[in-house]
Amino acid sequence: WASRNTQHTRQQKQSALTMEHRENEEQNKPHPLPIKPLDARFMFLGTASMSPSSTRNVSGNALQIGKEWTIIDCGEGTQHQILKAKCISPAKINRIFITHLHGDHCFGLPGLLCMINNAVTDTEEDKIVHLIGPKGLRNMTRAALLSSGMATLFRFRIDELWSNNDNIIIPKQKNSSHKHPTSNKLHHYSQVFEIPQHPSELPGLNIEPNGKDGASATWVLPPHPGGGNVSTDWTLYAGPLVHTIASVGYVFQEHFHRGKIDTSSTLKARILSTENRSYQKKENGVKNPLQLLGELQQGRSIQIQECSKIVEIKPEDYMTPPTPGRKIAVLGDTCDSRAISSLVANANLLVHESTNYANIEEGEEPETVLQMAVLRGHSTPAMSGTFAKCCAVKLLLLTHFSARYKGDESKESLAVMDQIVKEAQDHLGHEHVIAARDFMEVPIPIKQHHKGGGIAAGAC
Repeated sequence: WASRNTQHTRQQKQSALTMEHRENEEQNKPHPLPIKPLDARFMFLGTASMSPSSTRNVSGNALQIGKEWTIIDCGEGTQHQILKAKCISPAKINRIFITHLHGDHCFGLPGLLCMINNAVTDTEEDKIVHLIGPKGLRNMTRAALLSSGMATLFRFRIDELWSNNDNIIIPKQKNSSHKHPTSNKLHHYSQVFEIPQHPSELPGLNIEPNGKDGASATWVLPPHPGGGNVSTDWTLYAGPLVHTIASVGYVFQEHFHRGKIDTSSTLKARILSTENRSYQKKENGVKNPLQLLGELQQGRSIQIQECSKIVEIKPEDYMTPPTPGRKIAVLGDTCDSRAISSLVANANLLVHESTNYANIEEGEEPETVLQMAVLRGHSTPAMSGTFAKCCAVKLLLLTHFSARYKGDESKESLAVMDQIVKEAQDHLGHEHVIAARDFMEVPIPIKQHHKGGGIAAGAC
């Protein structure tokens, strides 16, 4: 432990405090991708708010891109949900993102790290688990692991999202002779001291907002310390949300898909000309000049011979325009998501909380429920649908439901969830809204079609 940690401390000493962010233009620059982009799917591990019920666990989500898994929030019992899902390999979990430090979103973190450790073999000591979350995540994780004497075969790094403007609302206290401190004040008690670094921990980054001041500042997330396809082919962001403590949403933006070589043009004829065939065979040992098409598709220029001259053909001369990559947005608890709207815009998939719903059949007034939701830092289906409409989201997934709303398939439960979906649809303006259940899996294809199919519960 000591020697390994000392070595990596020296290597990363310069980056231990703050991260120098990528240039802003990097966000908009097309990036070359493999010919076949990586498969992606999203799974809900827990869809309840505050506390688990017999049909829903507390918040937990899993995103698979290629072979890599990212866990976004892990309330208590998340490792049990992973076991039940059967398709998530703990050894393949490379990232854990926490939206905020309320217990129903992070109390399962120590257990999840233990689960990953049990799945890692002695030959995988180079594995790094990358944790990102609001300020305070580092202390919380260290306290749990150090106080329990938890050793890990893998290394981990904890990066924190720092900001001078936490979008926090202070909920009113109920009438009581004993005045409890607000969760916001308790939360900041953990930030006046720093718990010592864990022996397996790499120095983490304190990520400052990306070139903006104020409540709408966003963060560009650093790549995974160990690299990988997600770090190469996707850019990850975080943005602030309004809640009773610092809360964020995460956005996964895939880079532009490279266009395809247009072989229906004159390109084939130029490559297969008798003159070029002879040139390629004599000078390059190429028997079949058509293999040069692969070089163009990979973004590399080629040379051919025409009219006794060597001519360069560039990929852009015959390539169709690039197409936008997929965008996945997963938001934490919020009663106002506007600050992250620029990142969420045109997302293929948006996961948004919908804690409270006014059941008119039970005599509940929408305005009263709305006020209660906002006071507690939460959203209604109408709020979720309105935000999704403003961001032109293609598919809205609702989660984080009150314990009142069961997650089983009984007629009563399904009827209530249909009403919740209907309210969101009315404000979104289209039908592509789904109320999540635990173990629901959502594929995220390159070309997205929304006809109600493709969603499976408990299937991997």
